[in-house]
Amino acid sequence: MEYQFYPFFYFPPTTMQVRAIILYNYQGQKRILPFKLGQVNIITGESETGKSSIINILDYCTGRSTFKMFKAEGVNIGVVAWYAVLLQIGWMQVLVAKPTPKGQNRSQKEGYIDKGLFLQLPELKDLRVNTNDDGIDSELSNLIGIAPNKALSPTKTGQDPAQASLQHTKYFLFQNQNLVSSPEHLFWRQSDPKIGRHLRDSLHYFLGADQDERWEKEKRLAHYKKGLQKLEASNRLLEAQRATQSQSMRTMLLQAQQVGLVGGLVPDAELLPTLRGLLTWEASSTLTTVAVANSPLEQERQRARELNRDFREKLREIEEAEEYRRQADGFATSIEQHTDRLRAVHVFDQDSTHAEQCPLCSQTMGSPPPSVAALTTSLARMQANLGGVRRERPQLEQYITQLNNQLEDLREARRLAEDRVKALQQEQDAGGRLRDLELRASRVVGRIESYLEQLQLVDDNAELQQRIENGKKIIEDLEAEIGSEDVTEIIETSLALVSAYMTPWAKVLNMRYAGLPHRLDPRNLTVVAAQGRGITMEDMGGGSNALGCHLITLVALHRFFIKNKKPVPGLLVLDQPSQVYFPSLEAYKTILDGTVRDVSVAGGDVAAVQRMFAYLFKRVKELSPDLQLIVTEHANLDTLDYQQALVEDPWVGGRGLIPQEWITAMPPAVDPVEE
Repeated sequence: MEYQFYPFFYFPPTTMQVRAIILYNYQGQKRILPFKLGQVNIITGESETGKSSIINILDYCTGRSTFKMFKAEGVNIGVVAWYAVLLQIGWMQVLVAKPTPKGQNRSQKEGYIDKGLFLQLPELKDLRVNTNDDGIDSELSNLIGIAPNKALSPTKTGQDPAQASLQHTKYFLFQNQNLVSSPEHLFWRQSDPKIGRHLRDSLHYFLGADQDERWEKEKRLAHYKKGLQKLEASNRLLEAQRATQSQSMRTMLLQAQQVGLVGGLVPDAELLPTLRGLLTWEASSTLTTVAVANSPLEQERQRARELNRDFREKLREIEEAEEYRRQADGFATSIEQHTDRLRAVHVFDQDSTHAEQCPLCSQTMGSPPPSVAALTTSLARMQANLGGVRRERPQLEQYITQLNNQLEDLREARRLAEDRVKALQQEQDAGGRLRDLELRASRVVGRIESYLEQLQLVDDNAELQQRIENGKKIIEDLEAEIGSEDVTEIIETSLALVSAYMTPWAKVLNMRYAGLPHRLDPRNLTVVAAQGRGITMEDMGGGSNALGCHLITLVALHRFFIKNKKPVPGLLVLDQPSQVYFPSLEAYKTILDGTVRDVSVAGGDVAAVQRMFAYLFKRVKELSPDLQLIVTEHANLDTLDYQQALVEDPWVGGRGLIPQEWITAMPPAVDPVEE
């Protein structure tokens, strides 16, 4: 049958929901699966009828290239030519369609898109490629209100931040059969190692953290730091060359002093002129006698000993600084743990008139606990202490780096001093053998002459040092700006609102740790029930508790998105959530034969199943018309709400997503949509 539109007085959702899934076979026939906007939609039926393909079709048609229907239950790709979804975005209707990949290809990027206030479904012959997945993603992202952004952190150094789009909202829209009650993973595609980082960034973005400028500044900061490192390396090379050149001149001068050509100390600025003046020396020149006790060799030995002492002292300073850094890290970790425990205070009423009354059970307590205000004060103090440690960390790191640079300078100076001692010792030994002081002097002059002929003076590095100072100032300013744009407070405030929904809902679903504050952990992407260090979703035990964590988290996030007008589709798709309430998957699959049956016949927990659906119906009604819920199930409850939510008659006895007559018909030899 042709798709029926809602009457003119229908008030649409403020964001994206699904009006229908449409399949086209190669003969041009359409299979239309309609959905009600802003309500609960339930598809129930036997196994292998196509229920679990709903998520894959929605994902594929809204801009994902990967084709997941090769082995999907009940989806015979040999008869489906095009997959399509009809979307409602505010007052706008959008049709997106994509053909089945050719041959055995596992992906396909081309598609068709059309939009208008009222759309008529096109015929197969009218479906022609007019866009691709990037175009689909861009168009839908724009329609739901995702502005151009740089919300996703770069995956590699030097890359630009990526843009959050409709694709990144899907983490919060889909829960397939293997995910909906998983204790290890909470969000769609979280198990994909390539997704984790952008999933966290997306969560922050849709919770209200605007990090566009932050990523841009961090990119600039990395660029300037890399440039500064190059400048400092060049400067160190020039300084080393200058020091080596100066030490070479000093060694030449010391050799001249040993043979009496020069007497007394010579400043560094006079080294080169003094050496050049020695080239005029003649054999008849008067030689100066050098006292052995104060000889250049003995002076250099003393200098080498002093450098060795300074080197050991610098090593000690570095060890002390690194020990202080380890202690600071330990202190910060301890403060963070205390802070996490104290944040639970935000779920209590701070009205002092109820200080002796339990905020959870309303009973009077024998020993009233510390006031919420006192706990809040303690939390603020700890956060201030933690902020102080974080602010001191860059200065500590810079101090340790300076110490290491000074250590390297001492190491080089020590080596040069040892080289000079060795050279002077060799010169002294040679002088003892020559016995002719004049001959030794002549030899030194010849060596100085040869050295000066090959000498290439190191350029002045004043301009380079000025560039280094400018770079340090720019980096310092950028780090200060980034530090002042801390998004932690924004995220914590948003998560506190989400947790305020989750905690009472845990009690509604009769979860194991109901009564304890439940919160979303954005770092580890899991749910934590606060008690001591906290009990994570993975440690709560039982599939029903994991399912409860998924339901309270996803619905709480959607409530936050809707109330705060975040650009996330008002859509949640759950694939067979009631399976956890049955003794086995096989028992769960036997509960439908086309009639309404009592789930207790298959050993199911009737009360738990009814409690779950009552929770879902109530939450959707509270958020109507901005939340649409699609549930696929084997269960078929004999309740009014459940039966009214059925999209179609149960998929049994040959009924399913693909019409039986399509499957039995002979597919054409040639693909009619192939150009």
